Amino acid sequence: MVTNVTRITNQQIFIMYKFSLDKTSKKFVCPRCGKKRFVRYVDNETMSYLVGNYGKCDRESSCKFHESPKQEFQSTITTFQEIKREKSTVKYNEVTKTGWNYKNNNFIQFLKIHFTEDEIKKVINEYLIGTSSHWNGSTVFWQINQKEEILTGKVMLYDLATAKRVKKPYNHINWMHKILKIPNFELQQCLFGLHLTNEFPSRTIALVEAEKTAIIMSLFLPDYLWLSTGSKANFKKELLEPIKTFRIMVFPDKSEYEDWNKTTKQLQLDGFNIKCSAYVERKNVPDGTDLADVYFESKIPKVVEIKYTKAEIIIHKLSKINPEILNLIRTFELVDDNYNEIVNVE
Repeated sequence: MVTNVTRITNQQIFIMYKFSLDKTSKKFVCPRCGKKRFVRYVDNETMSYLVGNYGKCDRESSCKFHESPKQEFQSTITTFQEIKREKSTVKYNEVTKTGWNYKNNNFIQFLKIHFTEDEIKKVINEYLIGTSSHWNGSTVFWQINQKEEILTGKVMLYDLATAKRVKKPYNHINWMHKILKIPNFELQQCLFGLHLTNEFPSRTIALVEAEKTAIIMSLFLPDYLWLSTGSKANFKKELLEPIKTFRIMVFPDKSEYEDWNKTTKQLQLDGFNIKCSAYVERKNVPDGTDLADVYFESKIPKVVEIKYTKAEIIIHKLSKINPEILNLIRTFELVDDNYNEIVNVE
């Protein structure tokens, strides 16, 4: 725990607690209530747990057990040169390694059902979409900032037929810096697709939540520059600051409009040229539906079942034996027993 930071020339004085409650999610059995809700105190110098019942029970409403170390060991004062915690990055060759094997990428194979090869190659090259072997068929969405720094990559697995995220038996989401086991990695995220602002500085930015949605919408509406927050929590000023000079249109998922519109209004007060669209919110669709879902529903033609008459079924079988029968029907404009035109025979 750090308090009372005071600047002294090129140095800082930090009043640091020698002991503090463990900030990890690890819990122990409480010595009072017997429930596994006990958070131990940690020695911040040795990063080890204190011996004894020093800690606090999370069941504050019922147990309230709390035993802290003695006051004389509570704090120490340390003076040292100012240290700036730099963000970590991933080497570009790691991005290159994922830029292949798209036949084993469920998301890309889904796109091939609905879009052309040229369109898909374009979005792969622009967004640097990758393929991961972490899960068979998984996709990598690299986060690259305006300085072309690779901040991390999000790995997700999608269903091949629907492009919905695979959530069973567990949610298939991971991070490349964890998969690569980069030590002491300091994660600082950015908007997905942020690097494209260098290439398209005059475009209006369309902002959505999911990376998948940004890519699909860039295929439907390529005149916008489609970026993604990556999560609901990432729709915040800190991540949007690099695009403050752009015109921004926000498209929240169904049921998220109220929260995103509230944030949008605050961003407007902070000088952003930003608006929040209620387009998806007004649709009669389930919660969680995104803009890409709505566009697929409206843009992709429905499969129409062709119904043949009895005569057409017979003609269709005969045409397999002798195709000339079709020319005969067209030449003499033959009809069936009910004087209906025979049309659906090919």
